[in-house]
Amino acid sequence: MINGSLKQFLRKKDRTIDRRKRVILAMDAAFGMEYLHGKNIVHFDLKCENLLVNMRDPQRPICKIGDLGLSKVKQHTLVSGGVRGTLPWMAPELLSGKSNMVSEKIDVYSFGIVMWELLTGEEPYSDMRAAAIIGGIVNNSLRPQIPSWCDPEWKSLMENCWASEPADRPSFTEISQRLRKMAAAMNVK
Repeated sequence: MINGSLKQFLRKKDRTIDRRKRVILAMDAAFGMEYLHGKNIVHFDLKCENLLVNMRDPQRPICKIGDLGLSKVKQHTLVSGGVRGTLPWMAPELLSGKSNMVSEKIDVYSFGIVMWELLTGEEPYSDMRAAAIIGGIVNNSLRPQIPSWCDPEWKSLMENCWASEPADRPSFTEISQRLRKMAAAMNVK
């Protein structure tokens, strides 16, 4: 895509994207993930670095899911031979080893962290060591700090996505619907 990854775009800009564009980019990513999950594909490494963007049209930025290298069809897939993903975006159940069966809910957790990246323009836990990040995520005592200026709807969805229990996380169908409502409230088509 023209602007490379969302991570590259955020780092080149002043790290901020206005609310309208943030919702559009999140909607595109959620639609893409809804499609993948509909095909029983779990991404395993959803993060801004793996979201490709085209910001050429200021009215309608575009975001596509990239890097499906770690993706697996979930029906018969066990997590074995090490952990898949990138640490700050990894769901607690992957890090704790509680479940060795693949679930689309690990992508939902990662999406919550991506929403925080879109909001702040920062990389999560960039000032922490790996052991502290793992311990905090596994013990459910670590999530990125949400700025006080965050929209309540965005905050609620983000927190639902990174819920400790996979069963408490929404599906990408629900995420897409909630983002569509946010977009409609801003008259985004």
